[in-house]
Amino acid sequence: MSPLPLVPLLLVAAVPAGGDWFYPGRGDRVAVVAPDEGGLRVGGMAVERSGNLLARARDSQSARALAALPEVAWARPLGGDGLVLRLHPREGTDEIALSRALHGRPEVVWSHPDFLVEAKAAALPNDPFVRDQWHLSNIGQRGWTPGVDINAELAWTRTTGAGALVAVIDTGVQSTHPDLKVTVGYDYVDGDMDSNPVVKVDGAPHGTAVAGIISAIGNNAVGVAGVAYAGDIYGIRMIGGKTSLGDFYSAFVEAVDAGAWVLSNSWGYGDKCDPVEDFSVYDDSIAYAETMGRGGLGAAIVFAAGNGNCDIGNNQMLGHPEMVVVAATNGDDRREGYSCFGKFVAVAAPSGTILTTDLVGADGYGSWKGDPDYSGDFSGTSAATPVVSGAIALMFASNPRLTAAQARAVLRETAAKVDIANAGYDETGFSPYYGFGRLDAGAAVMAVANGAPAAPVVVAPIGLAYADRVVLHWQPSADPDGDLLSYKVTWRLDPGGADNVVMVEGGATHLDITKQVAVGQRIVWGVQAYDLWGAGGASPSITFSVEQHPVAPTLPPAQGCSCRVSSRPTAAPWGITALALLALALRTRQRRR
Repeated sequence: MSPLPLVPLLLVAAVPAGGDWFYPGRGDRVAVVAPDEGGLRVGGMAVERSGNLLARARDSQSARALAALPEVAWARPLGGDGLVLRLHPREGTDEIALSRALHGRPEVVWSHPDFLVEAKAAALPNDPFVRDQWHLSNIGQRGWTPGVDINAELAWTRTTGAGALVAVIDTGVQSTHPDLKVTVGYDYVDGDMDSNPVVKVDGAPHGTAVAGIISAIGNNAVGVAGVAYAGDIYGIRMIGGKTSLGDFYSAFVEAVDAGAWVLSNSWGYGDKCDPVEDFSVYDDSIAYAETMGRGGLGAAIVFAAGNGNCDIGNNQMLGHPEMVVVAATNGDDRREGYSCFGKFVAVAAPSGTILTTDLVGADGYGSWKGDPDYSGDFSGTSAATPVVSGAIALMFASNPRLTAAQARAVLRETAAKVDIANAGYDETGFSPYYGFGRLDAGAAVMAVANGAPAAPVVVAPIGLAYADRVVLHWQPSADPDGDLLSYKVTWRLDPGGADNVVMVEGGATHLDITKQVAVGQRIVWGVQAYDLWGAGGASPSITFSVEQHPVAPTLPPAQGCSCRVSSRPTAAPWGITALALLALALRTRQRRR
């Protein structure tokens, strides 16, 4: 592969004047790096140049070729499929110009600078706070309306989140907190393997507070309980200093590869609703979670809408349909005045003085009833987001076959319509202030709670089938929920045949393949049960041979003789007839004498 020239490809869009420029996505749209108050800005994002660029190669050969370019000092894959690379140009090579030169080449899917950006926790408002966990069970604490909560107790009748792992991408999560079960991940701010918060950095307690809302240990006679209180936390530190766009990708890949079911993000790039560019690395980060998370079922991505009381419609990062963007409500089912709004909001969730875990000792937000390890003052969409993250973890625990896409749909369908007079719901049930409504975790969990059907038991054919009638037959599968089942039948010629896959609907338990097979062929087949939520148990593979149906022999009639047919079986009918003829001939001869 030839070296890449340090010149941009032919542009379809006009190159803007003023400032440097690059291609943020796969197409020909361009973005400008403009000076701003002593710094740089891309649209509404404050950025710094890292000196590096990011690129996705078409395949592994293209990735090796990119790393070998004379303009590249080093190249490092960022995990996942190994095709997203961080490239460091050689001295004298401008990374923005190199990103333009790579754009559009057949070996490159996309390329853009790896800017340094700063993720910031959604700021906490200064409103007076209620110091209890009213969001789980509201009985009128602080004068709130009883019953305005997430219906957690109903959800807990099905599951408390055992087996769930939620990644908290934040300021770090304190792994030594006695009310949390935490796996320590990577620190992308300091570049080390310890994602615990750095106490002296502003906002250090934030991630620990988020984690407690999700899955503070329940039923342990200590502190508080999270929404999914039997689940675990995976801590990643991304807030507290500058990180790069490539770190965003690496953090998502790390969380997914660690087995996280949900990626909880209570942060943004500020609360002013400035435009945020839709970088390609966001696309790939989200796609990795959607396609690789939970064994291909998808890991849910939950993001805070922000606390600027403004429209997030220009934040393209939040515009991906795979994201669950969360607004904030109070204990009267009204919008918190700081909560951002707009077309990207999916649901709303309780906020405003949520009681949760805090940094151990005096380094946190405050104390709760004299215990400094807890705080009742956590608020903002930062608090609403982990409420939703915990609820999704309960949904996945209640139905391990649930996809991330199905979970998003059920969240929307089961959300409670609140503040009808002011919400502005449209004909689809969407409000720019509440999304599809306030989270109802109980309804969401009950809607998806479902057990998988058992494996079907094969009846026939096994070993042998006759070519005039080849019907695959199995017994109905047992289903714990009494669902109407369908069956996926897979059969092929052996050896080397391609799979034939047929869905048998309506509860039928047979499939006729007579006209598709022939004498002498060997068939391998199996059947798997399906319900509304997907695949259940599968039978083992069964093999049989197709043979011609045997035909009973027919006897020719005797000639020159009227014979009485006996019903008795005979071993040698022709021999008996010959003896009778011989005896008749002898008697005739004796009479003549």
